[in-house]
Amino acid sequence: QAAQQYELYLEKGKVDSSVRAKVSYSLGELYEQEGHLEKAVSWFYKVELLDPKSSYVTEANKKIVALLEKLKKFRAAQSFMNEKTSLDDKPVKGANIIARVGEENIYDYQVNEYIDSLPRSLKEKIKNPEVKRDLLQKYVVDQLLWKKSKRLGFEKDPGFIKKLEQVTKQLLVEKLLKNEIESKISIQEDDLKNYFKANKEKFERKAGLKVSVLEYKGKEHSQKLLALLKKKEVKRDIPGIKRKEQFVTKGEPFEGLDKNEIEKLFKKEAGEWFGPVLKSGVYKIVLIKEKIASQSFPFEKIRSVVEQNYKMEKGQNLYKELVKESFKTEKVQLFVERWK
Repeated sequence: QAAQQYELYLEKGKVDSSVRAKVSYSLGELYEQEGHLEKAVSWFYKVELLDPKSSYVTEANKKIVALLEKLKKFRAAQSFMNEKTSLDDKPVKGANIIARVGEENIYDYQVNEYIDSLPRSLKEKIKNPEVKRDLLQKYVVDQLLWKKSKRLGFEKDPGFIKKLEQVTKQLLVEKLLKNEIESKISIQEDDLKNYFKANKEKFERKAGLKVSVLEYKGKEHSQKLLALLKKKEVKRDIPGIKRKEQFVTKGEPFEGLDKNEIEKLFKKEAGEWFGPVLKSGVYKIVLIKEKIASQSFPFEKIRSVVEQNYKMEKGQNLYKELVKESFKTEKVQLFVERWK
């Protein structure tokens, strides 16, 4: 009934082309909702005919393609896209066509921009011809699926809009932090050296042990296992015994052992063992394979590590200052106790 009234309004009403285009779009939506897809397509076509400058033209064209695909008129949909899509984009000077989808060209600089967003580990493999082909194929597939999702109107889905807002918010926060924090961190060689001298313990390798942890349940394994240890005949695979290789750093927690047990462990020599001890229903024997002494490194050898730590620490301090200032400026109050 609404559609009939709209049609009557267009037939007898004295309205300008912009209003006619808007009403045509509304008619297309109404018929689409009712499942009359052919009629819907017809009215969406009329939007541009009635007013080529209408703000509804772009959305109407998307609807036409999506509905033609629903009607399985794929050739008609492709033909319409080829007609309406700007296929001859002005490429960057010297750009090369490296793929073609229908009559749409894909240029090397477009794919290079995509590759710039990838992890460094993947970028380094780009010289491999097979990897290069796979990346180009993925780029093309993503483009095809992205265009189809837009034609189907997925960008208007409430759930998608909410996620997009969250992602956009996070990206903008990261942009702000980069501007407010990273840009304010200047690296001076003397500052790095002074930071290294003041925090030498951070850049020392602590003493440690390379060990094998042997785990089992039930006391029946103990005598057999201890006998094998004394003969130095502990094999990698022993029925009922779980074995894992680990590194123990002096002064840090390890395998549920208490402070006194860890101290006793470090008094052992390579080839000796500690245990068995019972922890959470599991017996553990720690076999010492190698003792690693603590080691200091000269600044020149670990400069990059020092710089990374320096930047991180400075960034954390600047972040705290930014938060403190923002809370004060915006008069922030937190009521955690009300959060249930």
